[in-house]
Amino acid sequence: MLIRFRVSNFRSLRDEQEFSMVASFKDGRQDLVRVDALGLDLLRVAGIYGANAAGKSNLFEALRFMRDAVVGSHRVWPPDGPIARETFLLDAGSRTRPSLFEVDFILERVHFQYGFELDDKEILREWLYAFPNKRRQVWFTRDAELSEPFQFGKQLKGSNRTIVRLTRTNSLFLSTAAENAHPALGSVYSWFANHLAIRDLTNRESWELSTAKRLESEHDEILSLLRLADLGIVDVEHFRPKGNSSSAMDQEDVLLFRHQSLNSATLTMNQQSRGTRAWFSLAGPILESLKNGSILCVDELDASLHSYLAMEVIRIFQDSERNAKNAQLIFNTHDTTLLGKLLEAPSLHRDQIWFVEKDEEGASHLYPLSDFRPRKFENVERGYLQGRYGAIPFIASAVVGEDE
Repeated sequence: MLIRFRVSNFRSLRDEQEFSMVASFKDGRQDLVRVDALGLDLLRVAGIYGANAAGKSNLFEALRFMRDAVVGSHRVWPPDGPIARETFLLDAGSRTRPSLFEVDFILERVHFQYGFELDDKEILREWLYAFPNKRRQVWFTRDAELSEPFQFGKQLKGSNRTIVRLTRTNSLFLSTAAENAHPALGSVYSWFANHLAIRDLTNRESWELSTAKRLESEHDEILSLLRLADLGIVDVEHFRPKGNSSSAMDQEDVLLFRHQSLNSATLTMNQQSRGTRAWFSLAGPILESLKNGSILCVDELDASLHSYLAMEVIRIFQDSERNAKNAQLIFNTHDTTLLGKLLEAPSLHRDQIWFVEKDEEGASHLYPLSDFRPRKFENVERGYLQGRYGAIPFIASAVVGEDE
């Protein structure tokens, strides 16, 4: 599970920003995950609000960059090329300053903290700490300014010095270690590679393929989610042209959706509505996250998705029975009905709501609703729309043509 994430000098996130999944209010809730080893309660769900271009998506892109660096810096990044980071571009100083990425997470009931700093040329610092029984263990540290950059704690067993010789200045030690089958670091690497999914609902094709590939093994679960959405779909299956005997979904396969009607109509994916395709594309990643206990980050949850369906996604992750492995859902949205009482009780609790707002210099600032100390039964939706918490667009009257 994700505890917190810190980032600085990435896109519009110029100054250090911290996002946390630590609960601030208990309120007798059943949706929290108690981590006795930390003495903390963690959230299963968090939603992020803000105006267009405020920087909401950049938080997910920062997580994506960190994941991709861990997974691919040794194998994919060019050995002699620059590091393709994206710094804050609205002031000259930020273009040369380091970028920071750090996560705290739970893995096999142990708290880990991993992070790194880099510039365009090299990894400047890298570190991994473990906290069994709340006591810090230094597994390894890296500092490019030292004559001996790498230091290892006694708890990290393995061919550490051999792997150091294989680690380029522009690749992460964790990435290099995983590629060389380090026995102790494989699970940490796997947390990034297999337990951190960042999805963009506006780019449905890859999501649809992800769900389609799960149809054979999880047909009933996917169909149950489709029926839950009241889309009129009673079945979905692969149709394979003659001569294609492959058991895996490929480009020649066609998905056929059977709809409840007088003639039992069958439609292809391209004949479905945007809402149906959005919900189908979500089904696979939701099931994968619930099955693996992973973190699912959804950029623009409200894209082509009705508010009631967005609420249902949240309910699924909040439910300790349906989400027995404590998967986490983090999303951004403009859908304020998830905040308030227009449709029903709020889907999000007070400590599950975050805001992003840009300052006059174009830098994004991330902050939780809990900073405003909201009352338990406060109408957050109304307060947000009234500008009480910031993070809403300012619309100049001249722009919209209002008479003076």
